[in-house]
Amino acid sequence: MSEYEGGRPQHDGIIRYGDHVSLKHVATNRYLTSRPGSYDGGSYQQKIFTVECSPEEESTWIVLPPAETEEEPGYEVGWDDPVRLKHVPTRVNLHTHGIQSPVSGQQEVSGFGDDETSDENDVWKVQQFNEDDEQYDDFWRVGQPFVLRHVETDKLLHSHEMLLEEGANEVTGYEDNDENSMWVVTFD
Repeated sequence: MSEYEGGRPQHDGIIRYGDHVSLKHVATNRYLTSRPGSYDGGSYQQKIFTVECSPEEESTWIVLPPAETEEEPGYEVGWDDPVRLKHVPTRVNLHTHGIQSPVSGQQEVSGFGDDETSDENDVWKVQQFNEDDEQYDDFWRVGQPFVLRHVETDKLLHSHEMLLEEGANEVTGYEDNDENSMWVVTFD
């Protein structure tokens, strides 16, 4: 287990390193998740997708800083801060690279590594969905629309109605900041 094992965000709604979060894709109302099982091609890494469910362990991710950092557990995550997201049940990191996704041909998003293994393709920046919206302050908060921008490839975490498999929508990296790239942290 990591020193960053934590719980849900505190009453102020600010996301902190070590928090356990669920990411809801706004356009499809589905949750980012994974299960053991790899892509049949591409990276052959663990599949990442969205499913229709309520927040539960299967859709829970730990917010971590990049592997090489001085950030402490409990430190607030601000806009444009780098994060890694580790899937609680399977311990893989949310990961992407220049490989084509299996359904839409966009950029594949996969689960990579474990508690000991991570690389630069696991690092994302948390950004405001709409920088002109007055609801934002300095910190990433529960319920605020955001995008995750992959540091290495500059693609945004994206989903859509295309099925990866029965009941599971494909998740990809995509260049446009549109409604399919909008996510919120929620516990409803």
